[in-house]
Amino acid sequence: MKHLITLIFCFTLLSVNAQKIENVKIDQKTGELLFQYDLNGGIDDLFKVSVMFSTDKKTWNPIDKVYGDIGDSITSGPNKKFVLWIDNLKNVQTEMSFKIVAEYFTVDQKKMGNLKGEDGYMYNWILYGQNKWMTQNLKATKTDSECGGLFNNVTARNACPDGWVLPTDEDWMELEIEFGVSKDKVKEHGLHVINLDKLHNSGFTVEQCSYSTTLYPNQKALAFWTSSENKMLYTGYSDKYFARIIRIDEGKISKELRNKTEKLSVRCVQSAVYLAKIESISDININLNPVSGTVNHPFTGEELEWQYIANNIWLKKDIKGSYVYKETADQCPSGWRLPVREEWESLLKEFSPSIETESEREILNERLSANGVWSFNMTNDDYWMSIDYYTYNTYWINKNDKADSRKLRSFVSNKRALTTWADKQTNEKGKVRCLLDNKDYITQMKDIKTGNFTDSRDNKEYGFVEIDGNTWMSENLNFDFGENSECRDNIKSDCKLFGHMYNIEVVNGGCPDGWKIPSMEEWKYLLINKAANNIKILYPFGGTGFDLLLGGDLIYDEDNKKDVYTANYLFIKDGKPGYYYIDSNGKVELIEKAKKKDFYYVRCIKK
Repeated sequence: MKHLITLIFCFTLLSVNAQKIENVKIDQKTGELLFQYDLNGGIDDLFKVSVMFSTDKKTWNPIDKVYGDIGDSITSGPNKKFVLWIDNLKNVQTEMSFKIVAEYFTVDQKKMGNLKGEDGYMYNWILYGQNKWMTQNLKATKTDSECGGLFNNVTARNACPDGWVLPTDEDWMELEIEFGVSKDKVKEHGLHVINLDKLHNSGFTVEQCSYSTTLYPNQKALAFWTSSENKMLYTGYSDKYFARIIRIDEGKISKELRNKTEKLSVRCVQSAVYLAKIESISDININLNPVSGTVNHPFTGEELEWQYIANNIWLKKDIKGSYVYKETADQCPSGWRLPVREEWESLLKEFSPSIETESEREILNERLSANGVWSFNMTNDDYWMSIDYYTYNTYWINKNDKADSRKLRSFVSNKRALTTWADKQTNEKGKVRCLLDNKDYITQMKDIKTGNFTDSRDNKEYGFVEIDGNTWMSENLNFDFGENSECRDNIKSDCKLFGHMYNIEVVNGGCPDGWKIPSMEEWKYLLINKAANNIKILYPFGGTGFDLLLGGDLIYDEDNKKDVYTANYLFIKDGKPGYYYIDSNGKVELIEKAKKKDFYYVRCIKK
């Protein structure tokens, strides 16, 4: 509100025009709402514009993070714009209402009226410029003459009726200019010609009064206090205040400094400027369903949130931990990778505001860091990216050992509430955010036939997918068969991630009603023919919808210094159980005889 008060002093003409908010339009671009509106008013109008939201049009909530033609000192005109990020709203719903509010100072156009003093005496007032002026001198008692009472400056400043005040020096100067005093002379001390007839005829009483204070000898005079202290000669304390002395016979008025103990007349004023408000309410249906979902990591089983944005599928969260650059290659799940610079740039462009603003990097940080359906959950950290070549500067630490050189790589930084590009040494640690390597996945998904069914035995719901004429479960069986089933390493949470593992006792009747254990040939077609030496197409996001998970034993590959994830999947051949061994190196091995003591994963196929 303090900003609004200061706006008064910026006005050359206060608003007397028809103010309206019209042609409001709201568009959604991913998680951004773009507002456009026309703000009609005079050329000198200044508005404070704000926006609020509601879900019921009863309770309205302010919005802090809004950018564009909003805030203080907004001028009138067409095609005003501002933006906000949906995830910054609280309790956002699909059906929302937004109220644009524009506040502005204007002048009460009522020309005259009356008011009651504290003693019950009625006074008239007239509007001059931006102030209402009492037309008669203030009385001190009911018995005072038309000249009213006489007040020293202290009592004068506290004598006006409620809502009215003693005029300032500036208030008097505005009145003088309106009635003929030159703008060039009005600030000067001494006598100035004023049109007293015009002032008197307007309703402002100009009649001689008597004062004990010596004014001008042999002159009919009126003397009025102002509330303005002598500051030109201010030395820590002043006994003098500005006053106005009207020499009625000569038609002149003077600005003088008078001792505050003198007793003069009082005319009170009240500002006719008040804060007005216009509003416009608009309704919008907000899309809170981006193309997104949850998928299991093919090796760890961890649930990974993803979102399709800027023509790519991104993981919704960072890979846990921080890494030097050479460690980043193995951090993304199979089928995922580090983004290249162009992909990061497309992402940042997607989150950039739709309007030009000096705060673009701060807004980017705000949007990327926010939590919600449209945001990126970006940490205030640095992010590695992948390029096929080095662009770096080299700084030698040891002249004889080039291995000590430090290579600088470009990276995205979200530090210090700014999102930008910078350089980073490859031996420093940064965050990893992965992007799906299969750019055709969204198109492929349209052609994949999927659905869900419920196992009547425990009411557990499973997904299924049709692949070349067969309908497979798109997740591992997870029915508890007691001693014939177990969780990997007897860890119950692993059953939630990968399903149960089963011994060969489940070959008959293990699958839900209408489903069966696959045959060797059905698994062979899927693993050998369909995958065609590219087992990754069966992984989550591989483009088939099969969502193969390797939740078996974890083996460390000494030769390649890395972990190998495995899984054994049960099949039936000629009524006897066997299994396929699959690992994260892409190895697929047929084992025709399953052992009674071992446990296997089961993926059922429809009969």
